[in-house]
Amino acid sequence: MSLVTVSLGERSMEINEIRVEIRKHHVTPGINVLDLIIDADGEKIVKQTQHKDTDHAFQKFVKDITKVGQELANARIEG
Repeated sequence: MSLVTVSLGERSMEINEIRVEIRKHHVTPGINVLDLIIDADGEKIVKQTQHKDTDHAFQKFVKDITKVGQELANARIEG
């Protein structure tokens, strides 16, 4: 794990770790396991949850995180 500091104008953001992992449950079909670890900018979330394929909140999360990932992947490097 490495420490990254990002400058946001006059304010900097400390990023220790951000990790999102989604995998199929190894025993129960139709269940997804979400591991979410965020240690950034003073926030710390370490959570594991299980969701059915049809869970609307889970589907929205996947859609939103995919959009953010695409935006970051396509963003130009500033500096």
